[in-house]
Amino acid sequence: MNWSIRYLFRLLGRNPGRSLLSLLLAALLAFAFGLVTVLRGIYGELYQQVEVKPVLSNIGYERARKVENSGYVRDAYYETFSRDCEIQMTAAPSYFVNRFDKLLHSPEILWAEGWDEGTFLASQRQVCVLYAGHAEELGVELGDRVRVNEDQWLTNLSKNGNPFEPGETLEQLRDRRRPFAAVVGLIQGENWERTGFFPAAAHIQYGCLFPVFALDIAEYVLMDYHSVGDFRIFIQGILDGTKGAAKFHMDTSNADRIYKIHRLLETLYPLTIAAALLLGCVLPGLTVLHASGEISILRALGAKARKCVGIYTLAQVLCAFVGLLLGFILVILIQRPDPGGVMRPFALYLLAHLAACAVGSGVFAWICARKHVLAQLQAKE
Repeated sequence: MNWSIRYLFRLLGRNPGRSLLSLLLAALLAFAFGLVTVLRGIYGELYQQVEVKPVLSNIGYERARKVENSGYVRDAYYETFSRDCEIQMTAAPSYFVNRFDKLLHSPEILWAEGWDEGTFLASQRQVCVLYAGHAEELGVELGDRVRVNEDQWLTNLSKNGNPFEPGETLEQLRDRRRPFAAVVGLIQGENWERTGFFPAAAHIQYGCLFPVFALDIAEYVLMDYHSVGDFRIFIQGILDGTKGAAKFHMDTSNADRIYKIHRLLETLYPLTIAAALLLGCVLPGLTVLHASGEISILRALGAKARKCVGIYTLAQVLCAFVGLLLGFILVILIQRPDPGGVMRPFALYLLAHLAACAVGSGVFAWICARKHVLAQLQAKE
C-alpha cells in the first residue's frame, strides 16, 4: 500500500477529535441547508394550496355566473333559502343550490330514470329532490309532480281583485297560476326533514317565491393567490349597479401569512447557501492550518509539497463527505420530504460543499507546505 494512503488513514485515526469536528461541522451545515430547502419547498406549495374563498351575498344569479366563468375562480357554490315555500300546500322551506355537499354530507339519493346528481343540479326544468320520509308523508313517489307555491299565494293573487274564474276551486286556481315540480330524487335515510331541494339554475321557474331572486351565498375558491388584486377589481365591476344590496368578502389573512414566510425563506435561501459554503471552505482550511507542524515534519522527511497538500485535503474532504451524508439523512428522517423534490438540490449542494472544502483545505495546506524545508525545521524547533 502506498505510504500516502497509509498516512491518510493514520491521520484520520490519530486525531479523532479533529476528524469528528470536521465531520460534525459538515453535518451541521448540511442539516441547516437541508432544513431550509425542505421548508422552502413546503411553503412554496402551501401558500398556493391555501384556499382563498371569495364570498358574494345577495347577488343575482347571472352576475354570480359571470364570476364563475371569469377564469379567476373554481368550485362555485350557490345557495338560496326560501322560508315561504310550500310543497303540496304544506310548509316546506326549500333550498335552491348547485351542489349538495354543503348541506348534505355524502347523501344517498334514489334517482328517477334518466336523472343523477349532475343532471339535476344543472337542470333548468321544474324538478325537485325531497327526503324519502317527507315524500311518503305527502303521498308522492319518484316521477310524481308536486305543487310548489309561496305561503301567501292566495293573498298575492287577490291583490288585484277576485282571481277565481267562475266555478273554479281553490286548488284549481293554484294549479292554474302556480308551478309544479317533478320529484326526480329521494334522499334516503331514517332522519328526514320537510325540506325541498331545487336546482339554482331553475330559479326562474319559481318566480312566485322570490319577488327578486338573489343568491344568499355565492362562494368560490380563488384559482391563484397572485390574482387577488385583479380579482378585487373584477368584482367591483360585477357589483356596479347592484344598488348596494350585494356584499363581497374575501379573507386572505391566512394565505398572506404563509406567503410572507415563503418570501422570507426565498430571501434566506441564497444567504444560507453562501454562508454554508463559506464556512465549509474556511473552517476545514483552519483545521489544516492547525496541523501545519505535521506538514512541516512530512516536508522535512522528504515528502513533496503536492503530496502533502493532497493528503490533508483528501482527509478534510472525506470527513466532509461523511458529515454531509449524515446531515441529509437526518433531515430526511425528521422532515420526511418527497425524495424526488430534494434529491437534486441536496446533490448540488453536496458537490458544491465538497468543492469548497477541497479549495479551502487545499489552499491552507499549500500555504503550509510551500515553505522551504529549512524554514519548516526551524519553525518546528
